[in-house]
Amino acid sequence: MNFAISECLAKESKQTIIDYLIDKTLVEMREILGDYKQSQKLYNIIENTLISSGKMIRTKLLIYISLMGENQISDKIISQCAAVEITHLASLIHDDIIDDSLIRRSHRSIQSKYGKDVAVFAGDYMISKVFSYLAKKGLVEEISIISDTIRDMCNGEVGQNLIKYRLDISEKEYFENICGKTASFFKTVCYFGAKNAGFNQIDINKMVEFGKNLGLMFQLRDDILDLFSSKDETGKGEFVDVKEGVYTYPLLSSMNDDKYGDEIYKLLNKNKEVSLNYDELLTLRQLLIESKACILSSKKIKEFADKNRLILASLPIRESDYLYKILDKIEKN
Repeated sequence: MNFAISECLAKESKQTIIDYLIDKTLVEMREILGDYKQSQKLYNIIENTLISSGKMIRTKLLIYISLMGENQISDKIISQCAAVEITHLASLIHDDIIDDSLIRRSHRSIQSKYGKDVAVFAGDYMISKVFSYLAKKGLVEEISIISDTIRDMCNGEVGQNLIKYRLDISEKEYFENICGKTASFFKTVCYFGAKNAGFNQIDINKMVEFGKNLGLMFQLRDDILDLFSSKDETGKGEFVDVKEGVYTYPLLSSMNDDKYGDEIYKLLNKNKEVSLNYDELLTLRQLLIESKACILSSKKIKEFADKNRLILASLPIRESDYLYKILDKIEKN
């Protein structure tokens, strides 16, 4: 980005700058995926993906943290945001294949609309375009960091897959897996943002820890929604994780309940042999409510939120209202 644009943006409000950079990121994403327009089938798939790209939380986080320091705005921020967002969207396409999800953000998933094979290739295509783009830009560190992120995501997904239907999963195992599959991306955007802002290495490490905790908070909230919310509220199916044998924190913590733990255990044990029907899933939900599983999970979210508030308080940054608001929103949702 040339100096004139940077100087002009410096006179604008932070929200105006963020909105500008998000708009530039969306344009850059289409540039990265540009040659998909040569194929009508690929065009429809990629367009569907871009249209349902969601709230772009990771992109907003990267931009906001980048603006917390004294460094000038550069084109590299847009490149990082576009690369992160496309890689994340590709991972969601692959997630929907694994989970056999029909809905993604209130739209039909790519795998349900075009088939699993096409969805695999579409996700792979998007990731390949990201690395090609970063290589042409000479962004070597970004290639390395995003590669590590994908590796950690895969390790987390494989780890989760290997313990499906197990009832003896430790809290440590659970958090190791979701740290890879969910928190890794948040660590990455916080790392990029902190470096862009000109933080020293100690403060960069703190922001990476902030990202990890934030990712764990998001996953715990998602675990709660999967068990206690309707299809209309989540934009996807109910009890997706339970049906797949993925037993999340609310379930694992509830099995220790003196009054309801045994009943919950029996239902989940049955689920391994014969999938629970809808009435049984509703019974499970009620038992979880009675066991206060939701409250226990919310307490765990608060634990990570409090850790992040301490991190923010220790940083020599100008404005962090947005980050505090994210913590408050996830904690109170």
